Amino acid sequence: MIAGHQVAFFLRELGSPDPERRAAAAKGLSRAPGHAAELAALAADPAPQVRAAAALGLGRQLGGQGEEAPIEPLTVLCSDADAEVRRRAVNALNRLGATGPEVAACFARRVEDTALRNRAVVLDWLLRSEVAVPAESLIPLVADSDSLVWGPAGCLLRLLPEADAVLADLVRTGTADVRRRALDRLDSPQAGIPGMGAGNGPEAREAAWRRLWDPDPRVTRALLAALEAETEAGARTILFGALAAHRVPEAVAPAAAWLADPGCGPAAAAALAGAGTVEAVELLRRAAGGSGRRWARLRAVAARELGAAGGAPEAEFLFGLLEDRAEPVRLGAVEGLGAFFRRIDGDLTGRLERWRAGRVPGLPVPPAAGDPAVRELARRSAERLTHMLRGDVENADTYHNALYHLPEVRPLLPALLEDPEGRVRSTALHLAERFGDIGFTGRLRFLDDAHPHVRQGAAMSFLQVAKGEGLTTAEQDVLRPHLERSQNDTDYYVRTFTAAALTHLDPRGFRPDAAS
Repeated sequence: MIAGHQVAFFLRELGSPDPERRAAAAKGLSRAPGHAAELAALAADPAPQVRAAAALGLGRQLGGQGEEAPIEPLTVLCSDADAEVRRRAVNALNRLGATGPEVAACFARRVEDTALRNRAVVLDWLLRSEVAVPAESLIPLVADSDSLVWGPAGCLLRLLPEADAVLADLVRTGTADVRRRALDRLDSPQAGIPGMGAGNGPEAREAAWRRLWDPDPRVTRALLAALEAETEAGARTILFGALAAHRVPEAVAPAAAWLADPGCGPAAAAALAGAGTVEAVELLRRAAGGSGRRWARLRAVAARELGAAGGAPEAEFLFGLLEDRAEPVRLGAVEGLGAFFRRIDGDLTGRLERWRAGRVPGLPVPPAAGDPAVRELARRSAERLTHMLRGDVENADTYHNALYHLPEVRPLLPALLEDPEGRVRSTALHLAERFGDIGFTGRLRFLDDAHPHVRQGAAMSFLQVAKGEGLTTAEQDVLRPHLERSQNDTDYYVRTFTAAALTHLDPRGFRPDAAS
């Protein structure tokens, strides 16, 4: 804050014929709130150093003495003929936290301003505000040498429905650096789509997934053209992955041609599963049912993807592959069954598949979750997979993921929780938590289990329950000494989870020296 006589001096100096004195006065006045009007009047000053000082000062006028933040004059200054004035105006708007369509339009016009030294601020603001900028304005920025420019520019592209078409064209026509940047974006086809993040509501997320699964026709054409022209195996794999993510039916022919390739075969199989047509499903089934040790990897990949695309007959076929002599094929079938049951589990994926089946002619519709034949297969799958888990604990995570969408496993969990093998008990504990089949007493017992993975699961569960304030006072009193003793556990994660859980308990009765 400055004194009143200083303010009076600066106000007099604003009328000086010397532009340097006017600029100095504007900078001085910027430290005195409530003078936005005087500073805004300088936006039309003939001297650029004065206009720059005015922009600086306006950025510090945070609506003092009942004034509104001076947004309008700053948006005007963003189009000033002098680059330094534009830079100061951009910084001022960003500092004020300015928002709204006027600011968005103002910043969008600055995207192609190569003389603007702080263009990264503009791009960051546009990205945070999810402002759609025309692709032709962003494409040159992807080739910029500054990562603070080409990085946000690539993210801004993803806001556009034609984003992956632009990226595919850059893969086909760009320089080595531009190709790499475009491929990096295509390698994460979900990233940056508006509404896709976990923080969004269910309607926004479903709309985002629909955009991904029903791409702009330009995206399909560009991806297929880039794939046809591509000569590098790594890039071809990424392009197949993008086609899989976009569920492109036209990808069947090129994917079939590359399915047996050691490098991009798995991505081609994923593209077939994404296409989901009758022809694609048949190709995957034939590949999964092949023979010979040489083809075990391809068969495993095809089995996994078959579950992501096929119907009940294909799931029965995968169930039969659980007896295959080749371990990769067996595990691929496990993953395939998991993918199949996930699709009919009533979550977003199942709804989207039914929606897509109504839009793509000839696309098979996933079976209903309550279909008696499906539930019988689920029962047999649960029994078979738990049996395999007990004999193959090294792949416990694979069995866990497949059983996660099978409520038919619930009657089998009590026996699994008493299994002598720790990884089996750990998997069973996770599944019991998933289906709500374990309570406070059972979870407490596993906090002292001999196997670290079991203790980790119990500790994490108690942390989540404590965070959600799901413990009664009596349960907290019982739990607290167990958590305190666990501070001496040999496992890092057990110590970490239980220490965090303690912080969510009622602090009454806590003894800091209990773990010592």
